[in-house]
Amino acid sequence: MMGVVSRGPVYYDLFEEFADLATQGMCPIGAPDERGHKDGWGLACFQDGALTIHMRDAGCATDAAKYYGTAWKIAKMNIERAPGRSLIVMGHLRRAGSKGLAAQKFAHPFIEERDGITWAFQHNGSLKGYTDKAGLIDSQVIFNLLLDHIEERGHDAVAKATATAREVAIEKYGGFTGLNFMLSDGRSLYVYRDFQENGQYYTLYMDHFGEMIVTASEPILAMKADPMPRAILTTVTSNLDIQRTEIA
Repeated sequence: MMGVVSRGPVYYDLFEEFADLATQGMCPIGAPDERGHKDGWGLACFQDGALTIHMRDAGCATDAAKYYGTAWKIAKMNIERAPGRSLIVMGHLRRAGSKGLAAQKFAHPFIEERDGITWAFQHNGSLKGYTDKAGLIDSQVIFNLLLDHIEERGHDAVAKATATAREVAIEKYGGFTGLNFMLSDGRSLYVYRDFQENGQYYTLYMDHFGEMIVTASEPILAMKADPMPRAILTTVTSNLDIQRTEIA
C-alpha cells in the first residue's frame, strides 16, 4: 500500500518505485508461494477534497500500461494546479488470498459514498474466520465496518470507528492476520497498522518530505526505515498536520 498527502508535487518516479513492489516486495512469512503482489492494482487521487481519479484492475502493475498512464495523469496534475492546493493519492498492489479472487472488482482502493462523502479504502491482511457469504472479500467487510461506525468526519470519529471495527474483527471473526489500512475522505488520510501475526510482514512506514508526507508498506523514495508503531491511528490532514491516537 501507498498513501501520499501533498501540497506540492507528486512525482511520477514515486509511482514507478511503488509498482516495483509488485514483483520485489515482501511476501507473507510462511506463504506457500512467492507470486508477489501481482493479482491486482489500483490508484485513487483526491484533488482539493474531490475524487478526480480512480482506476483499478486485475493483474500486475508492472505489466499494465493503464497503471502507468493513470500515474502520469496524477503526476501531470502538478503542472496544472496552483501552489498550495492539496492532493491525496492512494495506491495498492494486491496479493489475493487465493488465485480465484484475483478479479478487477476485488482490486483496492475501494470507493463508497456515505451521506454525501466519498471514501476511499485499502487494506492489507485478512479476517481469520471470515467466509464469503455476500460476494465480498474481507477487506470490503472491514471497510463497511468502518463506515457503519464513522459518525462524522475527523480524527476522533475515525479513531472510535477503528476501535469498534477491531473489536468486531476479534469477537465475530476470531481475529485477523493484519489490519493495516488507509482510509481517506479527501480531506485527510487515515493510516492504521495492526497485526496479530507476521508483524515483520505487516509493516507501514511514514516519512515527511517537506511538501509531501508518504506512507508505504515498504520504504520507497529513500524513506526512513523505522516502521510505524502498532495499533496507533495516524491522521495526516491536507495541511500536513499529524494527529495520533492509540487504539489498543
